[in-house]
Amino acid sequence: MNRPNLLITGLSSGVGLSLARHFAGRYRVIGLVRKLEDTRRMLEDVPDLMLYGVDLSDPTALTACLDRIVEEHGTSLRLINNAGVNHPARIEQLTLRDLSASLQVNCLAPLAIMQRVLPGMVDAGYGRIINITSGAPLNCFAGFAAYSASKAALNAVTVTAAREYADRDIRINLMSPGPVRSNMAPDAPMDPSVCHPTADYLLELPADGPTGRFFWLGREIPLFPDLEGIQWLEGRAPERFRRIL
Repeated sequence: MNRPNLLITGLSSGVGLSLARHFAGRYRVIGLVRKLEDTRRMLEDVPDLMLYGVDLSDPTALTACLDRIVEEHGTSLRLINNAGVNHPARIEQLTLRDLSASLQVNCLAPLAIMQRVLPGMVDAGYGRIINITSGAPLNCFAGFAAYSASKAALNAVTVTAAREYADRDIRINLMSPGPVRSNMAPDAPMDPSVCHPTADYLLELPADGPTGRFFWLGREIPLFPDLEGIQWLEGRAPERFRRIL
């Protein structure tokens, strides 16, 4: 059976590992992982799975890996950018190195992968992209500035890309898996499988389905406040926005 390709990053634990097992029966999963041999052992019973070792913090290595994947499998028309890192620290202790590393893995690497697959999606007239995000940039918990900022950047890139391709059958959305157990959050209350129905929904969207939206545990969560009536370029806003001066 010739299954369509599904490219997923970060399969070595948590959400990525769970999604790889969930989708393996319907798609030919192509996984990008940092811990290649460990992931192979964990997924050795999963058929029709192709794993590629790459460190997403290395842009040059990522480009070479994507070149190899496209050469061997063509451009995937379905993508889940799942890999992520968390460098917790209070603002006065946060290093620029950790902030840069967070931005690279959580935003710039997903952007690079989208840039590589989107032309193929345009040529095929079809594409589905899920960028795994978090509620972190919406609640900005103390001590997690790097993670929140990098996911906020991913959110902005995702919504912008969705608007740029809105007139095509390419749906680009954000999904927060919820408070699920992973290496990043080993004490979280939920199993990663709780996000499967939402991922199914987003990968199977019809051509007129939502794009540039944020989904969490089967719900759509608004990313932006109601800004209707604000005239940004004219410097005017309705009186319902509280004046402070």
